[in-house]
Amino acid sequence: MRKWNFKIILAGDGAVGKTSIRERYMGKGFQSSYLKTIGADFATKKTEMNEEQITYQIWDLAGQDSYQAVRKTFYKGAIAAIMVFDCQDPKSMTNLSNWIEEAIEGSNNGILSYFVIANKVDLEESRRVSRDMALEFCNRLEIKTGIRFFYSETSALTGQNIQETFDFLTYRLLLVNNVQDAVPPEEVDGIIDVKEAMGTKQITETPVSMETVSRDEFDELVEKIEKLEDKLNTVQAILKQIVQKLK
Repeated sequence: MRKWNFKIILAGDGAVGKTSIRERYMGKGFQSSYLKTIGADFATKKTEMNEEQITYQIWDLAGQDSYQAVRKTFYKGAIAAIMVFDCQDPKSMTNLSNWIEEAIEGSNNGILSYFVIANKVDLEESRRVSRDMALEFCNRLEIKTGIRFFYSETSALTGQNIQETFDFLTYRLLLVNNVQDAVPPEEVDGIIDVKEAMGTKQITETPVSMETVSRDEFDELVEKIEKLEDKLNTVQAILKQIVQKLK
């Protein structure tokens, strides 16, 4: 049995559920005191797949801006990055473009697998980022960066799709390390290859040539989402004032 050591980065804005996701998968054995002092927690977990023994070292990066200066050092040596956003918060999704740029720079383009996770999907009634919106955003990121993204939707509260996501990540990491006989896990329905999904959509619905999509068009999409977020926040504030007056 061969042994592998993989360093994984868990990144995204504060309060999107990164810590809850890693607790669901790895338990609560992280060094919680480290987060306040150096901006990251870490722990290890061993797993097996296809007669390969894998040791994960997962670094949970603090999402606060105050840690940005020191975060970049933690990307060094990472082979995969899991980028998490809150499906109730569109801005936490658009901010992933900054996180991915940080990961590319910090790892010196050494990260081989990127996953984007929409968390808190159990809160369906307050969801503000649909799957189609998220896939379109990931597709634009692929065009902008040339990175292949995999997408999944999770609930740290219920555990939905968390084990499946990490199992598929394990499979992908074996593949990129030339383990040719790696067999994908049985439960992969919730994992989406963005390129394949959007390729089908582009052909059947709205064809878009990758060569014609510019950085300006990508930035325009991000700006539109942020403006929509601002408008929704304004409407919520007005409604709150009306409710208070009615009381």
